[in-house]
Amino acid sequence: MVVIRDIVTTARKPQYFLASQGRLLSPTSHHSARSSNMAKYTIKVLNNSGFAKNYVLFMQPPAVTSTGGQPVVYSNAWVTFNGILPGGTDTVEYTDETFAYWATATMPVAPGTTMGQSGAAAVDVTLQDSVTFAGTTPIGFGTVTPGGAMSGSYRIIANNDFTASNGYLFGLARPGNVPSIPSPVATFIAEPNDTFNVTPVINFYVADGAYTPGQIIDYTAASTKAGNVNFTGRAQTSAVVTQNPDGSFSPQYY
Repeated sequence: MVVIRDIVTTARKPQYFLASQGRLLSPTSHHSARSSNMAKYTIKVLNNSGFAKNYVLFMQPPAVTSTGGQPVVYSNAWVTFNGILPGGTDTVEYTDETFAYWATATMPVAPGTTMGQSGAAAVDVTLQDSVTFAGTTPIGFGTVTPGGAMSGSYRIIANNDFTASNGYLFGLARPGNVPSIPSPVATFIAEPNDTFNVTPVINFYVADGAYTPGQIIDYTAASTKAGNVNFTGRAQTSAVVTQNPDGSFSPQYY
């Protein structure tokens, strides 16, 4: 059961603490009206493998550039489907809502790393939004402002009030297992006094395997044998990904 505790008010802005995930969430800003008019997408997983299976839905990592170079970007388990019986299905519905994301994690970061305390701020890549991150109390994002990022991107501006020892990650999040609660789809190590442009790539994969939501996965290994879903340029907004008896995946749009 998801439990939302009392609002945690800071000098910067209110945030919500999601008790079940140890997560701080920033309320949406100038995007709330727009999000209600977004197209809705559906991805369904059908298990025809003949075995009870766990599945994970993840995305192609976004393109990330920074003032200091090009950081390594990790894929996270965005949505997990657990214990689907033979012939069974599970479904996720989502919109194009995009969130800048931060989290704490145990270093070094690698496949298997899970997220600790975290927060998110709604951003609009069509407005090329920017948001500043503060690494000392109160930790989190400031007010989202339009402009400053590259085309099709959002920008995270890191203050110089933290070091590598804090173990911060930045990234991209979208609502996942819990509706309206952003879950990370990609993360990278945060560096102080730097600016990061994040350009989402809307390309989804379904693979079998047991993962914790938000856990970093090996994108190269997982995507090689996964089913691919890409709605770009399609009139359809729904897809079913079937795992076949031979273990392969077949997507179908409808």
